[in-house]
Amino acid sequence: MEDLQKTLKTLPHTPGVYLYHNASDDVIYVGKAKDLSRRVKQYFQKGDAVGDKTRRLVSEIARIEIITVTSEFDALLLEAKLIRSYMPKYNVISRDDKSSLYIGMTLSEELPHIRFVRKGQIAELLTKRKNVIYGPFQSAHAVRIILRQVRNAVPYCMQNERNGRPCFYTHLGLCSPCPSVIAKMSDADGRRKLIRLYRKNIYQLKALFDGKTAEVRRQYEARMKLAARALRFEEAGDLKKRIDALYSIAEYRYDPAIFLERGAQDVYEDELEELTAVLRIFYPDLTDLTRIECFDMSQLFGTNAVGSMVVLVDGKPDTHEYRRFRIRDKGTISDTSMMAEVLARRFKHTDWPMPQFILIDGGKPQLAITYEVMKKADIQIPYAGLAKRQEELIIPLPDGRYKTVRLPLSGKALKVLQRVRDEAHRFAISYHRLLRGKSVMAV
Repeated sequence: MEDLQKTLKTLPHTPGVYLYHNASDDVIYVGKAKDLSRRVKQYFQKGDAVGDKTRRLVSEIARIEIITVTSEFDALLLEAKLIRSYMPKYNVISRDDKSSLYIGMTLSEELPHIRFVRKGQIAELLTKRKNVIYGPFQSAHAVRIILRQVRNAVPYCMQNERNGRPCFYTHLGLCSPCPSVIAKMSDADGRRKLIRLYRKNIYQLKALFDGKTAEVRRQYEARMKLAARALRFEEAGDLKKRIDALYSIAEYRYDPAIFLERGAQDVYEDELEELTAVLRIFYPDLTDLTRIECFDMSQLFGTNAVGSMVVLVDGKPDTHEYRRFRIRDKGTISDTSMMAEVLARRFKHTDWPMPQFILIDGGKPQLAITYEVMKKADIQIPYAGLAKRQEELIIPLPDGRYKTVRLPLSGKALKVLQRVRDEAHRFAISYHRLLRGKSVMAV
């Protein structure tokens, strides 16, 4: 038991899968968690907090093994694979005689179906060579949530009846092309083209469930670039939304209970510690991140152009320190010229506390203008940009080049950067809308 207590103290607050081994080192239970530390410790609570089944399970645990992953989505898939591989005793018991849930893909069909499959239906589905199943999944609710998330990245259809009418999800852009429409098409060439497109979607969905999220993302990015070069901007925009959905699936989100257990400030301190370690590689003199400032711009065709500055103090948004800027330059307005004006005006306020780090919402052009403004103001503050498309941290180097750092999606450093960037964007947009509303009223 002493070894288990040591293990419990070292468990990370990250998504992953935990495996309980008995004294013979057999796997007796497999579970998933968005926060491994919090979830595993729940099993070892005293009193009436756990049931009889859990107490029997805990009494047999001799060793805890964990496998960390980048997201709850990956944890769900890995849990299913490990349960299928080990068939642990207590996973079977925990079903209370219910049949485990699987996801089936009928790839043998011209227009494949995505189905929920129970254990007794597996043999029939797998009689066709190309068909595949994923599972078993311990929670039908969790599977449905994951499938809803995935649908934003890879459109697919779960409608059984295909009568020529588009399903409800087609109107939401979550089923495209709709196999119900394809099934009744009279245009043979058009039908074949849409069948290929739909099958491509299903195989990309299969790749996600095979753990190949990065591969699907690279395919989307390549298709998006080709569409943009061919001036097919609507298609490129649709692919951009799918890429964003993939990043959302892979991103780690805190279990809200962690804030109750540890307090928000402890979470913020962990984030800042990790971010400081990353930045210190490029800024060795950086000692702390007590104050972080982030800048963002907003405009609509050059009208009502504004900028925002939001501030994190000790990792927490300090709304009293937020500032908004109405762009005064009425000449040619670009993101870089707006950024130059806002930063120059900010640095004139020597009465405001200076930050230890500045985050710019943008890439190399915005960072280049930031360098020019800081040089003119004779100010030296560590700064970097956060590019939205791939959530990459772009850091200027002393020789004029730039270093692109792709932070782990499950890491705390990226989380604090995303939070301050998103808050700066929200603050800029809200001010822009306020001014735009006033302009409309004035007319």
